[in-house]
Amino acid sequence: MTAQVAVRHQANAGPMTARDMIHDLARQHAIRYERGELDDWAETVSRVAGDDIQLDETEWLLVALGRAEVMPEIENTKLHARYLAERDGP
Repeated sequence: MTAQVAVRHQANAGPMTARDMIHDLARQHAIRYERGELDDWAETVSRVAGDDIQLDETEWLLVALGRAEVMPEIENTKLHARYLAERDGP
């Protein structure tokens, strides 16, 4: 299943940010992130491996969008990369 992510311009705000796109896609597809047992396991394995990574609300929505197969994995990854670049800045 694929999703077309259109870049829309908001009044005087320019194009949508990656965060806006992610939250908009989640709203359009009625997707919410709900923590599962495997999420606890994955976090524990990552922490034990020395990769203690904390996802924020937007990244968890991307996880949920991926699980729902709203867009191809490569598009999910590209959107995540864009989100991180915008969030973390130059």
